[in-house]
Amino acid sequence: GFLHCFFMQFIYYIWSLYDYADLVYQLMVFTGAGLTVSRAWKQIVNNYEKRLEHENSQQRAVYEEMEIALGEMENGLPESQAVSRFGERCQHNEYRRLSSILGQSRQTGMKNLQELLAQEMDTAWEQQKQAAKRLGEEAGTKLLLPLFLMLLVVMVLVMVPALMVML
Repeated sequence: GFLHCFFMQFIYYIWSLYDYADLVYQLMVFTGAGLTVSRAWKQIVNNYEKRLEHENSQQRAVYEEMEIALGEMENGLPESQAVSRFGERCQHNEYRRLSSILGQSRQTGMKNLQELLAQEMDTAWEQQKQAAKRLGEEAGTKLLLPLFLMLLVVMVLVMVPALMVML
C-alpha cells in the first residue's frame, strides 16, 4: 500500500541520484578530454545504448531522456533548448541545475565548466550518501517492531513454563 509506494519512490530517487552523479562524472571526463557538450552528450548516450545491448542492463529514465534530447538536437533544436527541456522532463532539481550549468557554460565559454562540474559532482555524491544513510536509518526504525515482538515471544516462552512450575 502506501508504505510500498513510498519505498519505491525513495528507491527511484536514490537511483536518480546515482545516475545524476554518474552523468555529471561522465560529462566532466568527456568535456575535460576536449569534447564539446553536445559531443559528450552523444558519447554518453551511445555508451548507454551499447550497455543496454551487450550487458542486458535495465533502461534508466535519465538516459532515456538524454536520448530524447539528443534526438531533438539532431532534428535542429538548439543545444541549450534541448538540454533545458531535458532538465524539465527529469523533474528533479539536480537535473534542472545541471541543465542550467550547461546552458551557462555555453554562454560564457567552456573555461569554467570543469570547475562547475567538479563542484556539482561533489554535491551529487554527498546527496547520494545522505539519501543512502537516510534509507538505512528508516530500515532500522522499521525493524524495531518485529524485534520487540520477538522479544515478547521469548519472554512468554520463558515465563509460561516458570509460572506452570509455580502452580
